Amino acid sequence: MREQISRTALFILGIIADGPTTPYTIDKILNYKRMKNMKIGVPFQTIYGTVYKLSKLGLVSRKKMKNGNLPDKTIYTITPKGEKLMKESLISYLTKPPEILTELVIPIMLIKYLDKENAIKVLDEYQRIIRGEINIGKKMRETSKELNESFTGKIFIEHILSNLNANRSTVRQLIKTIEKEPLWAHSPIPWWRKEVESLKPMRQRV
Repeated sequence: MREQISRTALFILGIIADGPTTPYTIDKILNYKRMKNMKIGVPFQTIYGTVYKLSKLGLVSRKKMKNGNLPDKTIYTITPKGEKLMKESLISYLTKPPEILTELVIPIMLIKYLDKENAIKVLDEYQRIIRGEINIGKKMRETSKELNESFTGKIFIEHILSNLNANRSTVRQLIKTIEKEPLWAHSPIPWWRKEVESLKPMRQRV
């Protein structure tokens, strides 16, 4: 059975494939273009744990190297098995549509379990974080223009900004609905539940 790795693990595997490196350097790479005052990103514990798991699966190899007067550092390099799985995982992700129950879909359906005040409060906080993320994305876009970065880098930034703006628009719409619609919390979970429950059971095949 082929190993299953997360999208984050796939990205980290790709970083290692591009050149032997350490978890510390991976942490700097993943969070390099983020504002210092934004405490949002991939935690180092997650990065280290992911690299350790990749090593246990035989997808990367590790080697101790002298680091001057400092403790030895561990360098990770992708293995042939890792290269094979990376390519297979990439093809798998690209040939499957995104899962429907992702991002804001589940919170939208479950928001009714919060009272109106708390629902609006947490959505306002979500908006605040999104605004910060959009500002980061815009700064990344400006930097990419100044440095004449690769085409894929520019497309990546535009994709992120597009998703962030779409999420912000969705949350704005949700807040307006909660503020104006008295029955905003009366939808079943999921909203097609009653339709399904009203269907007659299909006769079992012999």
